Amino acid sequence: MVKNVETKMAAMMIGDDVWPITINKTEYQNALVCSPYTTYVTYPLDEIKKFNKYWIKWLVLFNAVVMSVLCRLSKINQVVQINNNLNSLIKHPSQFSGLLPTLTQKMIEHYPNHAITFFRVNDILDEKLLSVLRSNHYCVFPDRAVHVFFPNNHFMKRSHTKRDISLLRKTEHEIIAHEQLTPDDGKCFAKLYRQLFVEKHSKYNPIYTEHYFRQAIENHWHHYTALRNKAGKIEAFISWFVSENNMVCGPLGYDVDVDQKKGLYRQLVAICLQYANENNMPFNMGGGSDEFKSNRGSTKILEYAAVYYHHLPFYRSLAWRLLRWVCNRLIKKIMDDANRIR
Repeated sequence: MVKNVETKMAAMMIGDDVWPITINKTEYQNALVCSPYTTYVTYPLDEIKKFNKYWIKWLVLFNAVVMSVLCRLSKINQVVQINNNLNSLIKHPSQFSGLLPTLTQKMIEHYPNHAITFFRVNDILDEKLLSVLRSNHYCVFPDRAVHVFFPNNHFMKRSHTKRDISLLRKTEHEIIAHEQLTPDDGKCFAKLYRQLFVEKHSKYNPIYTEHYFRQAIENHWHHYTALRNKAGKIEAFISWFVSENNMVCGPLGYDVDVDQKKGLYRQLVAICLQYANENNMPFNMGGGSDEFKSNRGSTKILEYAAVYYHHLPFYRSLAWRLLRWVCNRLIKKIMDDANRIR
């Protein structure tokens, strides 16, 4: 269902609760969602042209040389990733905070040769979990920045948001609710997503297939909304899911060949912000489009990686220790440049 992901998926059960986990060993060509090696070595090389400052470009190149060797020697991809649904954005359940010692021990018993990992732990939305991870001796370091729209920031009153809402109200497109979609629309979704996130941005983003989107529509993995033109063709779509009264963006896509004046992306964002506002929920829209999202009232927040390796030989921790040192010192400066993509 995800073309560029090779992993073993399993269910982690504690009591009546079940969460997805992914288990990997090497798989150095995997997409970001299942490969620390891709995240910290090959993906930055793919993105190097988007950095403006030469010191960052040189740092990325130096990182690729040093980290590629160190990561392979320390088997960085031999990990169990907890709560991995193969999406770029997730929301960790609040009960993880109380279950963490039990959960960690259970993973060590089942996968004694793997590092235990939590990725995309949000500094605000997962604040308690982040604190508990640190107190339980996880190696924690900032991984990336995301944009969250909080209701108390009055994002609907921002001038850019108002213009987007006005554009949406006057749109030539028909707004298609999830209930009006059919699994056959999965083919169009897969094409639009790939056009935007893989062909335009990076081959290391997860490549969701037609089968993935067919299942997602049919089984309501996310709530989907689409924009259909007068000719009956879907030109854009966006999705989200709600967890513990938090709204999280899922896969989206739009036809990049359509005239930008039609504002497909602006309309998609307006749909989401309206829903978040009506339901009084924070909306995590992920990274990228830094200026665009800030103009509409987002708050830029760090997300963290957390790794437990104390049951492993010392050499297995070396790459993680170096990443913690580098990311804690440089990640904020790098992200300021990396998010100036559009």
